[in-house]
Amino acid sequence: MSMWRQLTHRGKSSTSIWMLVITVGLATACSPAIRSTIPRPPTSEELAQLWRAPDGGRDLFWGVGGKRFAPDPSAPFLVAAVKTSGFSKGYDIVGPDKREWSAKFPPEASTEVVASRIHWGIGYHQPPTYYVAKWSADKAPVANPQQPARFREKTPNLHGLDDVGTWSYFQNPFVGTVQLKGLIVLQAMLGNSDLKDDNNALYQLREAFEGASRWYVSRDLGHTFGRTGVFSAPRGDIEVFEKTPFIKGVVNGRVKLDWRGRHDSLLDDIRPADVRWICTRLDALTDAQWQDAFRAGGYSKELADRFIRRLEQKIAEGLALKD
Repeated sequence: MSMWRQLTHRGKSSTSIWMLVITVGLATACSPAIRSTIPRPPTSEELAQLWRAPDGGRDLFWGVGGKRFAPDPSAPFLVAAVKTSGFSKGYDIVGPDKREWSAKFPPEASTEVVASRIHWGIGYHQPPTYYVAKWSADKAPVANPQQPARFREKTPNLHGLDDVGTWSYFQNPFVGTVQLKGLIVLQAMLGNSDLKDDNNALYQLREAFEGASRWYVSRDLGHTFGRTGVFSAPRGDIEVFEKTPFIKGVVNGRVKLDWRGRHDSLLDDIRPADVRWICTRLDALTDAQWQDAFRAGGYSKELADRFIRRLEQKIAEGLALKD
C-alpha cells in the first residue's frame, strides 16, 4: 500500500498529518531572493536609516519616547476595536487626550517591550513602547481592570514619526551589511523567528532624528525570549530560553545558529565577524541598562537576572567565535 493510501486509510488523523505536512512545505518552500534595492553599498547617511551608534548610555527603562510619551495608566481609555488576529490579542484604544494606541496582551506584552529596549539600546531605531501593568477601558469585552499590555501609540509626536509601510529582510538597501546581518543574528539570540514583512515598519519623520528622517524598524518583537519555531513557539519562557542553544558551529566560514522558522535562508551567509559585531554592541550595555530593559517589561529582578545571565552567555559565545 502506498504512503498516501496508508495515511488516508487512517481517517481523520491522516488528514491532520497531511495538513501539517502541506503547511510546513508552504512555509519553507520558496523564499524571496535576497538582494539589495540599491546598486551599491549604502552610504553612512543611508545606513543611519537602519542603525546608528548610540550617543552615550541610553535610558532603557523609558526608551526612545522617554517618560513624557508614556500613557497615563489612570486615564479612562476607550476600546475602539478588538484585535482577534496574531499570537497575542489586544485592543485599539483611545485616551481622553485623543491619543490612539495599540494595546497588546500577554504573552507578548512584556517580551516586546524588553526586546524593543535592547534593539534601541544598541542603535537600532524603535518607536516608543511601554508596558502598562494595570489599566481600565470603557467598552472592553471583559471587566476592568484589563490585562497588562504593551502600549504603542499610533502617531506619537516624536519628530513627526509616521508609519508609512513595511519593509523586508530579504530586499532592502542594507543587504550584505554587517548591521543587517547583526540584526538577524540578534533575532536568533532572542528566539525570534517571526521575520515576516508585516512585522517590519518603515517610518517617515518630519525632521531627522537619530541621524535619519526615514527609519527601517524591526518592530513587532513579541516572539522573543523563548525559542524560534513556526508553530506556536514559546515566548517569555525562561526555562526554554535557558535550554535553547545559540551557536551550533561554523561550517565553511559560515555560522550555523539554532533556528526553526520559515525565513532560514536569511541565516545562510552569517559570518563569525557578523556575530562578533552584534555581540560587541550588546556587551557594551551596562548592568543597569540590562536591568532597566527588563524592568520596563514588568519583569521581577529574579526573573530578569535569569534572562540576562543567559543573554550574557550567548554574548560571550559570540565574542569567542574565530574566523
